[in-house]
Amino acid sequence: MIFKFGRRALLSGMAALAALAVSATGLMAQDAYGPGRLEIIVPFNPGGSVDRMARSISQFLPEELGVPVTVTNRPGGSGALGHTYFLQQPDDGSVAMVSPVNPYLISNILRGQGMVEWDKFHFVNGQWQDYYVVLVNKDQPFQTAGELIQFIKDNPGEATSAIINGDGAHLAQVIMLQELGLEPDAINYISYDGGAPMRTALAGNQVTFSVIAALGSTVIAEDVRPLAVIKAEPDDLWDAPNINEALAEFDAEIPLLAADLRTLVVHESFKEEQPERYETLVSAYKRMLERDDYKAFIEEGAIGGEWMGPEATAESLQKSFEAFSENIGALE
Repeated sequence: MIFKFGRRALLSGMAALAALAVSATGLMAQDAYGPGRLEIIVPFNPGGSVDRMARSISQFLPEELGVPVTVTNRPGGSGALGHTYFLQQPDDGSVAMVSPVNPYLISNILRGQGMVEWDKFHFVNGQWQDYYVVLVNKDQPFQTAGELIQFIKDNPGEATSAIINGDGAHLAQVIMLQELGLEPDAINYISYDGGAPMRTALAGNQVTFSVIAALGSTVIAEDVRPLAVIKAEPDDLWDAPNINEALAEFDAEIPLLAADLRTLVVHESFKEEQPERYETLVSAYKRMLERDDYKAFIEEGAIGGEWMGPEATAESLQKSFEAFSENIGALE
């Protein structure tokens, strides 16, 4: 009986110590990051590249931040609904957002979509910069971008293109038609709300082609054929020429608009009014990017993991904002 009593007392003592440890951990987390949680808003459907990036953060950031991190998808309106929803949330640091600010937030603002203002957002880090690639399903007959362009010229309205309405890829195609002297309806656009359904359509040969984020599309590489890339430098990932090389035979050229810059975003008011809490979040996030296990995870998942930092990210996005401002009228 003495042994049983001692064992019961020992177990009770261990339970009490565990409770104290949990309580202490909770207090430490609260001291480290006051809100006690972090919700990441994704303004597109689950399964796309931005969603995968957000979920990678939610998996690894809690260990650095000391609080649970969850992901909430708020799709609709080419990002406008999610961007508006984010601004309506508390600005105490309990809510952040992962979004392809370039081009979707920029396009939302310039086209008056949603209740969003540029100076309400603070861009912590552009983690994953992408570029556009012209892809067709392998069952399509087109072997070169020139063949596809000639088909569009000869058969106006027959070629279908998967787009997210108002993004840089959509804008590039509209400008291309203008440069080719074709009517705006020479391409039949099929609009989707996110990269995942666009890639599903491409992989299933449901559309003729798409101009789509290149790095985020490696998941369907076995099902598609690259015809051109929209970037200045040669590309090792997708073996295809620059789009303007293909357009040269038609005496046309388009601007090389940058594709998705998938960015961690917080409220500007959070950064200004709670600088210490903001620094806690940024430091934890940067430590997460530097972790070997996170680097291995995103390499396996083909997810970007760059640290640009707030200043370089803001500078890059401002340049994209100016480029879109010069060309956005083509979408009207």
